[in-house]
Amino acid sequence: MDTDAVIAYLNDMPRLFGAAHVTMFRCYRETADGRNQEVAVEIYDEGPVVEQQDDGQEVEVRRYSCVARSDDGKAASGNSANTVSVVLSTLHWWDLD
Repeated sequence: MDTDAVIAYLNDMPRLFGAAHVTMFRCYRETADGRNQEVAVEIYDEGPVVEQQDDGQEVEVRRYSCVARSDDGKAASGNSANTVSVVLSTLHWWDLD
């Protein structure tokens, strides 16, 4: 069963909702004051989320979201989006400073 199918299956189960596949990456960043900071980046994949536009066309939106957590207890997030690259580029990284 592929990831999208597992997410759909879990969301169809009684009293379960909001299923997501979570992938975590570890990286390091330089803070605004020049310190090195270890960061765990969690990318959440909620599977295809389809909305219907006014013209009747269906578009996939908000599939991915992200949270970054630093080793000193700070966290950053941003808006969800349909691509990982948009989620990562719009993450509020400055919240980790």
